Amino acid sequence: MVSRLVRGQPVVLTAGLLVMLSLGLPWTTSSLTYVPGWMTPSFCYPSFDGTMSCSFSYVAPGFFTGAPAQSGASSVARVFLVAALVLIIVSRVTAQSRWLAYAAAGLVLAVLLAGLTMQAGQLAALAAAALLARAAFTGRGWTARRTHSPPGRPVPST
Repeated sequence: MVSRLVRGQPVVLTAGLLVMLSLGLPWTTSSLTYVPGWMTPSFCYPSFDGTMSCSFSYVAPGFFTGAPAQSGASSVARVFLVAALVLIIVSRVTAQSRWLAYAAAGLVLAVLLAGLTMQAGQLAALAAAALLARAAFTGRGWTARRTHSPPGRPVPST
């Protein structure tokens, strides 16, 4: 059985998908730098007794220093991203739009705590927060029903 989508449901579902997407997108920039390796060649020199003495050569491999880019799942924002998904589900189960406002506030807080670097994951979370805030404050969440009618039309029955 297919249920009818209420007007605000696609907005909330899109916001949920954006939150899940932001878990996998980068939230920080990479500070990795490569330090190249070096080689110390061996040196040979004649000794006083007529033999040759040689030092050992040494090869040091290169290495990376710094931190790689973090996705939403590995940054401090993961707690707020998962909490936003839970609040979207709670809003659906309880049919109350206020949980969507809490989820939007949590997403904005996640972006602020992670540091504003405006990476793709942060932009997706901010877009989801905007959609959730729109759904919460315009009354177009899961339970968007018309409670008033335009002039000249009867009020719909509930």
